[in-house]
Amino acid sequence: MTEYKRCPSCLEQVLSTNFLLHSLYCERNIVQCELCDQRIDINEKEEHMILHQKKPCFYCHLNYEQHLLQTHQKNCSNKPLLCVYCDLMINQQEMAQHQAKCGSRTEQCTICKKHIQKKEFDIHISICQQPSPPSPKREKLKQKLCESSDDLSVQEIKPNPQQKRPQKKQIKNCAQNQKKEQKDQKQQFQKGFLDDDEDEELQKVLQQSLNQK
Repeated sequence: MTEYKRCPSCLEQVLSTNFLLHSLYCERNIVQCELCDQRIDINEKEEHMILHQKKPCFYCHLNYEQHLLQTHQKNCSNKPLLCVYCDLMINQQEMAQHQAKCGSRTEQCTICKKHIQKKEFDIHISICQQPSPPSPKREKLKQKLCESSDDLSVQEIKPNPQQKRPQKKQIKNCAQNQKKEQKDQKQQFQKGFLDDDEDEELQKVLQQSLNQK
């Protein structure tokens, strides 16, 4: 089973087989930082002390050690942030109050022309852009219009029985007139022929034949 021992100089766990050499090295080279109590190699002490040098924060101008400065600046209360409603740069500590007021302002929707609060504007636009489903009243009216157009088309194609009667009567009268005209023409021809004939008996026979027709 592998055994470990803790080095009194660097406070690390070291294999028992290497402990003697390791401890001898640490006794001569490992020192403790006066500022952070960290055990460091004496050859790296200068580099380590640079980290303890303080620099001012770019936003609040307070001094922080370099190894803490980057973390501080990410969360500094004076760090300016962009407001999502008005595109202004507002300090992080004032952003919540600013957005509560700024988001309550209204802006007119270009689609429905209603005035919507800015904090709800994106949601409203996504809904307003979608086509609204047709209302039941509109669908019912559309159905009635379609049915009415179908009835009209049927009426246009289907012949009106009342229009047939005057057409048949007109054709019948026309045929009777033509027949009468032919008969009159025949009578005039026969009359003219009989007027020239001197045979009275022949005239009587032709007259009787004409009357029978």
